[in-house]
Amino acid sequence: MIRRRHALAAAAALALPRAARAQAWPTQPVRIIVPYPPGGSNDVMGRYLADRISPRVGQPFVVENRPGAGGNLGAEAVARSAPDGHTWAVVSNSLLTANPHVLRSSFDPLRELVVVARMVRPATMLVVTPGLPAQNVRELVALANARRGQFSYPSSGVGSFQHIGVAALVGDAMEHVPYRGAQALLPDLLAGRVHAFVGAANSLIPHVREGRLRALAIMGPERLPQLPEVPTIAEAGFPGKEVPIWLGVALPAATPAPLLARIEAEILAVMADPEGRAGLERQGILPDPLGSAAIMEITRAEHRETGELLRRLGIEPS
Repeated sequence: MIRRRHALAAAAALALPRAARAQAWPTQPVRIIVPYPPGGSNDVMGRYLADRISPRVGQPFVVENRPGAGGNLGAEAVARSAPDGHTWAVVSNSLLTANPHVLRSSFDPLRELVVVARMVRPATMLVVTPGLPAQNVRELVALANARRGQFSYPSSGVGSFQHIGVAALVGDAMEHVPYRGAQALLPDLLAGRVHAFVGAANSLIPHVREGRLRALAIMGPERLPQLPEVPTIAEAGFPGKEVPIWLGVALPAATPAPLLARIEAEILAVMADPEGRAGLERQGILPDPLGSAAIMEITRAEHRETGELLRRLGIEPS
C-alpha cells in the first residue's frame, strides 16, 4: 500500500509541471517561423497571428522568415526546437502532404510536427500572361499540347500546389520552372518569360485588375466576389482539378497535450473575430478554422491522396 501511494504521488508530481506549464505559457517571446519568403499568404497569416495573439497573452510574437527546401528548412527548425510552445511554424498543407513524397530528407514533417489548428483556406487561381493566345482553360490545354515544350510555368518548388495545379492540367506539355518562393517568380511571370501559373489569389488579384495577368479559373469550388466573372475550374470544364490549400500552425510533436490545447484555443479565438475575418476575406483568404484532431485527420488523408496523384503525374523524389 505504501509503495502504491508513493507511485501515485510520483505520477502526480510528473503530471503537475505539464499542466502548470500550459497555464503559465508564454513565459518569453514567441517566435513564429514562416518557412517561406516574405509577401505570401503564409507571411500574411504569421503577422496576422502575431498582431492579435500578443495582446491576449502578454508576450511579444516575432515573425521570422526562413525559406528553403520547399518550406522544410524552417519547419525542421521548429520541429527541433524545445517543445515548450515558444516556437511555431505557419505551414501550408503541401509541406506536410507533398514534401514527404518529393524531397529526399531525413526530416519527416508529418511525424515530427503536429498541426495545432487550421486557420484559413487561401483561394487559388489559374492565370496566364496577356500575350499567351488562350482565353480560357480549354484553349490553354489545347495550346500546350499543340506546341509541346514551347511554354513554361513556374512554381515555388517540385510538389508545391503551384506545380501540381498546372501539371494536373497540361502534364509534361509545358516546362516546369521551380523558383525559391512565389514572390521570386512574379517578375518573370509579369514579364512574360514564363506563361501560366496557379497561385494564391490574394497576391494575383491586383495584377489581374491591372491587366498584367489574365485570370482563367478559380481553382476551388466557389467563385470569388472580387472577380465574379472568373469561373471555377469545374465550370471551365475540368472538374476534379481543384487545388485545395490551407494554412495552419504547427508545433513540435513532443509538445505536451495541455499546452497544445491552450495554444489551439488561442488561435481559434483569434480566428473567430468577425472584423479580422472580414479583412481576410477581402484579400481572398477564406477563414476556415479547425482544431488539431480534425485537421490532423484531414492531413493524413491528404498525404495519401497527394502521394497517389504525384505518382500518376510521374513526379519522383529529388
